[in-house]
Amino acid sequence: MSTPTAASTESHDFSSLRALFLNCTLKPSPQLSHTEGLIRIARSVMEKHGVEVEVSRPVDFDVAYGVYPDMTEHGWEHDEWPSLQSKVMAAHILVVCTPIWLGDKSSVCSKVIERLYSYSGELNEHGQYA
Repeated sequence: MSTPTAASTESHDFSSLRALFLNCTLKPSPQLSHTEGLIRIARSVMEKHGVEVEVSRPVDFDVAYGVYPDMTEHGWEHDEWPSLQSKVMAAHILVVCTPIWLGDKSSVCSKVIERLYSYSGELNEHGQYA
């Protein structure tokens, strides 16, 4: 199998694709995030090929802990995860980015993965896992 070259991908139209990067840094916006620097590289490649890209920092949102789609239905006063989840569902490409300390992901990333799991039982209109 051959590896696609830049020339071979130039004829493809990726303008109908949407990508969402979740930057799981511990630093709220607009603080410097080294993870954001890595995201910029991947983002520029995608945008060069017509992909619509959005970057969100979950740390900027009031996301409750838990494994249900909306934790306000389970005792939490606030939960902004449903607004992030709607962005996840609208994206064709999801990239979860995290800093690494001593070989482990950030606590924000752990929470994001936990909340993504809360939608694991959701089905699309074809009965497939969304």
